Amino acid sequence: MSFKGTKWFYEDSPEQFESLDELTEHLHSLLSSQTLVSDDIDPDGPVLTEIKQLVKRVDGLKIEIYSNEHPPPHFHVITSDSKASFRLDNCELIEGSLTSKQKRKVEYWFNEMNAKKALISVWNNTRPANCTVGKYYEIGNE
Repeated sequence: MSFKGTKWFYEDSPEQFESLDELTEHLHSLLSSQTLVSDDIDPDGPVLTEIKQLVKRVDGLKIEIYSNEHPPPHFHVITSDSKASFRLDNCELIEGSLTSKQKRKVEYWFNEMNAKKALISVWNNTRPANCTVGKYYEIGNE
């Protein structure tokens, strides 16, 4: 089950579920996922947030964005045996390593498959209120 179709699944209210089975399934999905209870995201009190958001799977590569991040805006690529981070603006490798074949796949996906738009959307939709890195805007498109 997904998180009831909302990026901010912690905003779901128990009253919105039609049955205990539906609520149980929702709670199970939260408990078995990558979630975090944080006191510093919302000034109104602790909230449950998603730690990472899967953007895409590309030929064995998992492309993710984490919610509470550091500059510069970037995305993560995870393989079965390695991890790397790439800048959101130009797909430059900033940390970690991939094989040259894996790196070419990421660059092709980013440049030729119009992935930047999807990455920016996920980045902007997953920024907590107190994140050190806010929403991403292309220069001239603010």
